[in-house]
Amino acid sequence: MPARSQLRLFAVYFVSFAAGLTVAWLILSGLAEGVRDGYWVLLLMPPLGGMAVFHGLFPLLSRIRLGLEFIAVGGALVYGFGAVLTGVVWLGLLDPGTALVFWLAGVFGPGWWIMSQWAEKIGYFK
Repeated sequence: MPARSQLRLFAVYFVSFAAGLTVAWLILSGLAEGVRDGYWVLLLMPPLGGMAVFHGLFPLLSRIRLGLEFIAVGGALVYGFGAVLTGVVWLGLLDPGTALVFWLAGVFGPGWWIMSQWAEKIGYFK
């Protein structure tokens, strides 16, 4: 069996995160017309689709079982930080592009830290 390393786990995390972002982007591009028509609740769908792909793909590729607490923490991170940055953009303190970069860094970094700590705790690298 090949040795499990942090680099391998990071690669799996990155691929899963990128796949989730891709699905979220595809969903958003399909719903853009409805959002333009004023159906703002449709904006909840892209993060849900992206999180579903990530939380389905990451455990499959890494062989780390994730419980419901990871979905709850991931949802809080994605939606909570997104809501804060949306407010900041609405107040005119940041432009949307900068807020998107902050959101990506603010979700990817802590998410990776949580996953790597969990893997260390369960003895994934041994």
